[in-house]
Amino acid sequence: METQKSVKAIDPGERIQSAALGLFIRKGITGTTTKEIAKKAGVSEGSIYNYFESKGDLAYKLFVRYMDEFRGELQEKASSVTGPAEKLSAAVRAFFGFAEKEPDAYAYIMIGHYTELRKMPDDKKKPRDIFVEIIGEGVREGVFRGMDENMGAAFVIGMITRAILFRTSGMLDTPYGELVEETASSSMRVLGFNNGQHPAGTAER
Repeated sequence: METQKSVKAIDPGERIQSAALGLFIRKGITGTTTKEIAKKAGVSEGSIYNYFESKGDLAYKLFVRYMDEFRGELQEKASSVTGPAEKLSAAVRAFFGFAEKEPDAYAYIMIGHYTELRKMPDDKKKPRDIFVEIIGEGVREGVFRGMDENMGAAFVIGMITRAILFRTSGMLDTPYGELVEETASSSMRVLGFNNGQHPAGTAER
């Protein structure tokens, strides 16, 4: 646990974002006030406006920050292998890995999808685009069955997010590694890859 001194030493902008993240997850963006954020961050309410134009600006920039980190993680893992099937398998594992490693960031991304995602420019690359590109490549190469890549991405991402939700809410007690492997395998089956056999690999833990 951080001492009071170490907390104060952190850049105020970072403290504001950290405080906002926790409150947005717990109370929602609308239900959180700048006064509450300031109190939790240990700064004056007015100082928030030295870094952000408004609470809405803070919420959006925080969403973009974590979306970029998430997308970068997916891109890095997918780019480390070759072939659409291998890339998809790596992206699925990276998705689970991010959710496990950064639970607060992941939770906020899920919350922000309802309010902040629509504010992002259409040409800004998002996590889903990684899956769309991989599936599109696989369809063109005949690795995956002929289907719209956006629909394929919706199926795969839907399976991943529901699996994570069911486990975090206690509706599934499947070991995390096993859940990752089963979801990766199921994703391959949905896309019609080689009798449902996905590339060998170890789940991100």
